[in-house]
Amino acid sequence: MAIPKRKSLAGTCGIPKEQDRIYVKTFDVDGLERVYPPSAVPKKVSAPSLGAWEIQASSSRREFGREIFGNLCVHIRVTVKGRQRDLWWEHGDWFVLRDE
Repeated sequence: MAIPKRKSLAGTCGIPKEQDRIYVKTFDVDGLERVYPPSAVPKKVSAPSLGAWEIQASSSRREFGREIFGNLCVHIRVTVKGRQRDLWWEHGDWFVLRDE
């Protein structure tokens, strides 16, 4: 029996809604753009309205939803310039909260 894919969990469990997101590009330590899976933490993220964040460390990782249902969302708490920031992954895209 096939399980139907479910909609995004945006707006629940503290996951930012679409209008509150800034989608970012991800980079490796050499500054080359790279696609990161949700199981890995990018070394750097960048967006025109955000600038570049050099990620120094990650302190926590939480999963919401399930991959089998097509609604997996991952929240990673990262350190950028000594500050804790929230980085999210959903449906292959990385994003941050617009207010950050």
